[in-house]
Amino acid sequence: GGGGGGGGGGGGGDEPAVDMDPFESVYFHFGDATLGSHLDFSHVYVFDRVFSPTTMASLARVLQRSPFRVLVSYRTASEWWEHGLSVVQPVAKLRLSSTGKEGMTCWIYINMRYAPR
Repeated sequence: GGGGGGGGGGGGGDEPAVDMDPFESVYFHFGDATLGSHLDFSHVYVFDRVFSPTTMASLARVLQRSPFRVLVSYRTASEWWEHGLSVVQPVAKLRLSSTGKEGMTCWIYINMRYAPR
């Protein structure tokens, strides 16, 4: 990582100036998420609109063992629960349009293992 372009500051001197790259801790991984025992990421985005039931079940098993805090998916909670991902709870949904103007709903889930009590 390296320094970013001018962050922080400006609030009357009470806040320390921050010079950091806002994307320094962002990591994109391209690969088969159904392989391995778990995913070691805090936030997981899956473009799962065309996943087969077999892929959904395999991914649900991996996510069930993973320490993620947020999952972003195009599948409903009932679909995830049916495939064994019982630790998620939906907290928001977004209506999106693809570049081809196709409408779709994106669901935001939290992992209830890490939810405040």
